[in-house]
Amino acid sequence: MKLTKMGTDYVTISEENINDLTLQAISKIHIIKLDFINPTREIINSIMMLYPKTNRYIISDNIRIYNSILKMTAKKYYVENNEIDGLITFLRKNNKIFINVNKLTEHDKWFILDDVILADLLNNIEVIQLSRYDFNLFEHILIKWNGNVIIEK
Repeated sequence: MKLTKMGTDYVTISEENINDLTLQAISKIHIIKLDFINPTREIINSIMMLYPKTNRYIISDNIRIYNSILKMTAKKYYVENNEIDGLITFLRKNNKIFINVNKLTEHDKWFILDDVILADLLNNIEVIQLSRYDFNLFEHILIKWNGNVIIEK
């Protein structure tokens, strides 16, 4: 398991902070969540120029637009679940997924946070986000995993 710290290793970039010099001063951001209302090829290319060491991105909306732009790059990107779509529909539709447990319904969270289910899920994903409480409960499983764990502040 690799712990990925929010705010330094993992940041969200949108129209509001695209020119934030504090973010640009971070030597290497491991994962960037692209959260633009109207993403364009020019905006995405500018992000890749501003953060050349970042090779992994997370998207959660405008998926078709981001997909058409990012598939032409050598960058890896994951689709994040949201509060609206059901978990099963989300898992079926997306190959490269980022599970944000904090955005699951109580029922889906209860299902995912079972030792056997979580261990199986981790075999098929590379990044997961959890609360500190959930991380502490399942650290015994996550510690053996080779993916990235983001603990929500």
